[in-house]
Amino acid sequence: MSVLVQALVSAIAAGAVYGLIAIGFSLTYRTTRVLNFGQGDLAVFAGYVAYSLHARGLMLPLALLGGILASGGVAALLDRLILRYLYARKIVYAILSTLGFSIVMESVMQLTWGSIPLALPSIAPGAAILVGGIAIAPSAIAIFAVGVLASLVTLWAIDATRIGRAMRGCAQDREMASLLGVNPRMMYLVAITASGILAGLAGVLITPLIGLTASRGVALSVLGFLASILGGLGSLVGAIVGGMLVSILITLAGAYLSPTYAYGLAYILMGLVLVVRVRGLFGDDIEAVRQV
Repeated sequence: MSVLVQALVSAIAAGAVYGLIAIGFSLTYRTTRVLNFGQGDLAVFAGYVAYSLHARGLMLPLALLGGILASGGVAALLDRLILRYLYARKIVYAILSTLGFSIVMESVMQLTWGSIPLALPSIAPGAAILVGGIAIAPSAIAIFAVGVLASLVTLWAIDATRIGRAMRGCAQDREMASLLGVNPRMMYLVAITASGILAGLAGVLITPLIGLTASRGVALSVLGFLASILGGLGSLVGAIVGGMLVSILITLAGAYLSPTYAYGLAYILMGLVLVVRVRGLFGDDIEAVRQV
C-alpha cells in the first residue's frame, strides 16, 4: 500500500505538469480555435535549452528561465511565421501546420542534441522526506507547488488583467471585440506565446524525471491533449483537473495492470467522458468538441 501511495504522490506532481500543457491547449483553442500539437515538443525544447545553458556554466535557475523563454519565443515565431496566414482559412489547415511544426521540432532537436537521453538536474535535489511512513521526494513537492502556482497565476491573469479580458472577449465574439478596439491577431500572438511559456515551464519541471529525448514531445502532447479533452476543451480549470486525472489513471494502470495499457485506458476514459458529457467535465462549448 505504501508503494501505491508513493506512486500516487508522484502522479499528482506529474499531473500538475500535464495540467500546464493542457492549459496551453485550452488557452490557445479558446482564443484562436487552433489546437497546437507542438506543445509537447516545446516542453522538451525548453528542457534541452536549459540543459545546454546549465552545461555552459549558467546557474540552474537562470538556465531554466532561459529554456522557458526560448520555448515562448519559438511559439511566438510559430504564430508570426505560419499561423497568422492560416487563421482566415479553414481551421484544419492551421491544426495540420502545428503537426508539421511538431515533426520539424523533433527532427531539429534530434539533429542538435542527438538521440542519447540527457539528464537535466532536478529543481529540488535531496533525500526523500518521510511523511507517515511515505517517502516523498523534494522534487515531487517542488514540481507540484510550482505547477499549481503557475496554473493559479494563469487563471488570475485571464480573469483579472486587461489582456486576459481581451483574450476572453476574442474567445466569445471576435467581431464585437474588434469593434471595442481589441486587436484579435495580437491576442492570438499573446495566447500562443503564453501557451509556449507554460509548455516550457512544464518541460523544465518534468524532464528531470523522464529524461531528455526528442521523441518525448509526442507523448507529452498526447497527455496534455487528453487532459484538455477530459476537463473540457477551452476550460482552464478543467485542464488542471484533467491533468491530474490522466496522471493518476496512468499510474494506477501501471501499478495494477501493465504500463503497456496505460495510454489505452486514458483514451478509453476520454471516450467515456465524451459519450456521457460531450463537453467534458467542465467545458461548456459543445461545438468546439464537435469540430475537433
